[in-house]
Amino acid sequence: MGVYASRIASVSNIAVNSVYRTRKRKCIEEDEFDPDSEFIDRTLQTPKKRKLLTTAQYIYKTLFQEEKGSDVTVLMLGKAWRLHKVYITQSPYFASMFSGSWREANEKVISVEITDPNITLDSLGTVLGSLYLDELSLEPRDVISILATATLFQLQSLIDQCTEIMVETTNIKTVVAYHNAAACYGVPAVKRAAKRWLEVNLLGYGWLHPEFLNEITPDLMVELIISPDLVVMQTEFCIYMMLRIWLFVHLQKKEEVVQIEEFYKNHTWSEPFLITEEGRAYAAPFKSLRMKHLLLHHQDVKILYGDNLIPPEWLNTAYKEQWHHLLRIDSNKDCGPRQMSEEEFSRECFRCGRCVEKGGEHIWRWTAFHFGLDLVASLDTTTLRLKRNHRIETEHIQSNHAKHNVIVKVSLVSLDEQRQVKHIQNSGMLRLSLHKNEEKLVMSLDKQLTYPLYISVNMQVVTPFAPTEELKPQQQEEPETVLILSDT
Repeated sequence: MGVYASRIASVSNIAVNSVYRTRKRKCIEEDEFDPDSEFIDRTLQTPKKRKLLTTAQYIYKTLFQEEKGSDVTVLMLGKAWRLHKVYITQSPYFASMFSGSWREANEKVISVEITDPNITLDSLGTVLGSLYLDELSLEPRDVISILATATLFQLQSLIDQCTEIMVETTNIKTVVAYHNAAACYGVPAVKRAAKRWLEVNLLGYGWLHPEFLNEITPDLMVELIISPDLVVMQTEFCIYMMLRIWLFVHLQKKEEVVQIEEFYKNHTWSEPFLITEEGRAYAAPFKSLRMKHLLLHHQDVKILYGDNLIPPEWLNTAYKEQWHHLLRIDSNKDCGPRQMSEEEFSRECFRCGRCVEKGGEHIWRWTAFHFGLDLVASLDTTTLRLKRNHRIETEHIQSNHAKHNVIVKVSLVSLDEQRQVKHIQNSGMLRLSLHKNEEKLVMSLDKQLTYPLYISVNMQVVTPFAPTEELKPQQQEEPETVLILSDT
C-alpha cells in the first residue's frame, strides 16, 4: 500500500511540474485566445436593460388605483372616487368647483350628478386616471364615451385626442354615431368629416346597408339631401329610390319578413302615406327632394304614383315649372343659363353622377329628360369632356338652337379603404356654350386620382325662373345678384 501511494505521488509531481512548465511557456498565448475569457468580457460589457416604474406610473398606481393619500371623495354613477385635488384641478370643471366661491371648496365629499348616458364608469376611470398620467392610449370603440366625459370635465387636450381618433376612423360602422356625438358635444372637425363621408357615400354605397340607413334620423337625412355637395349616383330620382328604402327599413317590423318591392306593391295606405299620422314623422326628407327633377322620365313618374308616398299637390308646382321651361325652349326664348350666382345654382341644379371602376375610355349619358339636349360625357385617363350630341334622326324631342348654354360643376373623388376622401378635384362652376355636335373639355384629371373614381356632376340646362315672377321668365336674364362665367 505504501509503495502504491508513493508511485501516485511521484506521478502527480511529474504531471504538476509538466503543467507548470507548459503554462509558464505559453501563458500569454492561452490568455489571448481563451474562449471562456472572451465570453466573460462580452458579458461584462453588455448593458442589462430593465424597465423601471416611471414617476407617472408610480403616481397613477399609488394615488389613483390604490387611492393613497386621498383628500377628496367624488361620488359619481354610484361609485366613490377617492381622488386628490392637486391632480383633478387640472380640469377646469373641478378647478372652478374648488374655488372659494363654491360651497364644495371646503368639503371632503362631493356629489356630481351625471345624466349623459354616454358617460360610463369605464370612461370615468379612463378620464380621471388620465389626470395622473403623462400619456394615454385610447381605443376607437371607447372614443365617444371618452369624448363625453372629457367634455364634462372640460379637458381640451383629451377632446383633441378624441377628435383625431374619430376623424381617422370614420367609416360606415362609426359615421352616424360620430356625427351625432360631434353635434352633441360641439366638435366641428368631426362633424365635418362625418358629413363629408355621408355626402360621398350615401347614394353610392350606404343605401346597400339597411342597418346603416336605420341609424339615419329624418333630420340628418334632410341635411344630406339639401346639401349641394351630395354625390348623387345616376340621377336625382335615385335619391327618391334611396329614401323609399330608408322608409322601408324604419317601418319594417322585426317579426315580418318581406321584400321591399312586395312591401310597396301591397301597401295598405289609401291616401299618400306621408300625410298619414304614421307617415308625418318621415315626411321632411321627402319634402326636401327637388321635385321638378323627379319628373324627367316616364318610368320614374310611374313609380312615384305607384308607391303613393308623396301627395300629388307636392308635385303641382314642379309640373308647372317644367312645362313653362319646355314652352320657353320651344319658342326659342331660352338657350340655357348665361349667368347664375353660386347659391342659385346649388339650389336649382340637376345632380347626377357615376362610378368608374377602372381607367380607360368611358362614354355615357344620364337617362333623364334634358329639354331637348342629348348630353354625352366621355372620360379617358387624362380628361373629362361633355358633348352636345345632335342627331338628325332621333325619337326624342330635340332642341334646335344653334348654341345652348349649360352650367356645370364637376367633382372627381377617390376614396381610401374606409371610403374616406383620399383626393378630390373640383372644376368650380363652368359655363359651356355648346353648338350642335360640339364637344368641350371640362377637366384635365389630376395624377393623384385613383380608381374606382366617383364623378359627381351638377348641371343647369335652363334659365331658372325668378321666384316672384314665375310667369315672366324673360326678366330672369339679368338677375340682381349674378356670377359672371366665361366660356370654357
